[in-house]
Amino acid sequence: MIRRFALAAAMSVAALTPLAGGAPMAAQEAEPECASALWLEPLATVDEATPEIAEITESAPAWMTAELTDACTGETFTLADFAGKTVYVESMATWCPPCRDQLARVKEAAAQIPEEERADAVFVALSTEVDLPRETLAEYAASNEVPFVFAVMPAEMVQAMADDLGQEIAIPPATPHLIIAPDGTVGDVHTGGASAEDVLALLAAAKETAAS
Repeated sequence: MIRRFALAAAMSVAALTPLAGGAPMAAQEAEPECASALWLEPLATVDEATPEIAEITESAPAWMTAELTDACTGETFTLADFAGKTVYVESMATWCPPCRDQLARVKEAAAQIPEEERADAVFVALSTEVDLPRETLAEYAASNEVPFVFAVMPAEMVQAMADDLGQEIAIPPATPHLIIAPDGTVGDVHTGGASAEDVLALLAAAKETAAS
C-alpha cells in the first residue's frame, strides 16, 4: 500500500452547486491543496506493525480494512489506518442534496474543534457511487469547500457495511453517519440531519468511552 501522501494534487474544479446555493462556482485556475493531507500525510510515518494498529486491524470488520483511494491525492488508505483517532464516517453521494447539507453541518462542527485537537478527529466522506471517477469526487469536495477525506467505496465495501451495519448505511439521502472510536469501536449508525452540536457530542462520547 502506498504510504507517501502529497500535500497537493492537480485537479480542475468543474461547475457544481455550492453548499449555500446560488450561482455555480466557476472552474478554478489554481490547484487547491488537499485538505485530507492533515490526516493522510502522517500515515506515511506510521509503522504498520505498531501494536495499536495491528490489534485494531486484526479485530476490525472487513469494511474497515478495505482499501480506499483518496479522491484528492490518489493515494490509498483504510479506515483502520486511523487507529488512535476518533473518526467520523458519512456515506454520501454527489447527487444527494441532504448529503451536501449534512456535510456543511459537519464542516461547521469541525471548525469548532480547537486547533491543537483537530488532527485527532478525522472526517471521512464515502461515496456510495461505486463507479464514480475519483477526480469527479475531488471536484465536488473542492467546489463545496468541504475539508475532509473523500473516497469512493468499492462495491464490496458498500455490501460489507450494509451486511454489518444495516441497509440504511447505503442510502445517501438518509445521511447515515457513525463514529469509530480511537480503540476501533464502531458506534451506532445515525440517520437524519445532525446539527454541529450533535456531531461534536458524538465525537466527545466516543473519545471518552475509549479512554475509560
